[in-house]
Amino acid sequence: MNPKVAIIISNYNYGAYVLEAINSALKQTYNNIQIYVLDDGSSDDSWKKICEQTDPVASDTIDTPYYKGPIERRKRDNLYAYTINNSGASTARNVAIWEAWEWADVFGILDADDVYKPNKVEVLLQKLIHHMEVGVVYADYETHRTYGHTNYIKHEYKLPYDKRILERQCIVHSGSLVRKEYLQQVILPNGEFFDSNLHGPASQGFIGCTEDYDLWLRLSTVCMIVHVPEPLSIVRETGQNQSMKMTNEIFQNNIASIRSR
Repeated sequence: MNPKVAIIISNYNYGAYVLEAINSALKQTYNNIQIYVLDDGSSDDSWKKICEQTDPVASDTIDTPYYKGPIERRKRDNLYAYTINNSGASTARNVAIWEAWEWADVFGILDADDVYKPNKVEVLLQKLIHHMEVGVVYADYETHRTYGHTNYIKHEYKLPYDKRILERQCIVHSGSLVRKEYLQQVILPNGEFFDSNLHGPASQGFIGCTEDYDLWLRLSTVCMIVHVPEPLSIVRETGQNQSMKMTNEIFQNNIASIRSR
């Protein structure tokens, strides 16, 4: 088996990091990969940098329940790039996933300020290739803190998967690999994978970080989830991470929304 892997990169104002994220996806030891980077209406130089790596294809509009508005498309080799009006990380990921849907067998999520280690896709894919009941694979990661007076690198060990533990805390890392056939089973009624109500537009001050958790909970009802105890990503703590801006009020409202579904 040689599954087609689409790596989804959602970017908002991470111009300092986004090209490194893209390059880490391009340099994977597994070679049947396409990268879909979605710039979520950044106000910094992110899109300019992405354009320097790609060529224009077409611009048109999207009219769906989860996004209505213009989209600009670019491409070079196996790198696809898009920009839309700022709509939030959930919507950006949803648009990119649907753009890749017809081609992909497996989806990998990569935040624009993080990095895949070169063998990440190859290692995680082994769990999906040899175990058809497995729909999600996640791994450990290294946290690189790059601000303040206590810069450090540490190995973040994620707990082995247990559904009861997942119901209490998000033990599944956001940068997981997900099998398409199971992702298809948990599409929300409006066509979303990631609930846009849980992570809105950063330009409007709405911050969230529970959209991943919500997706893992839904996927846990239709497939197995497996942990690989090896650090396969680098996660940056820059002081600007959106998860660091989460308030208790937003978190409690989001969790209430998840539990009411």
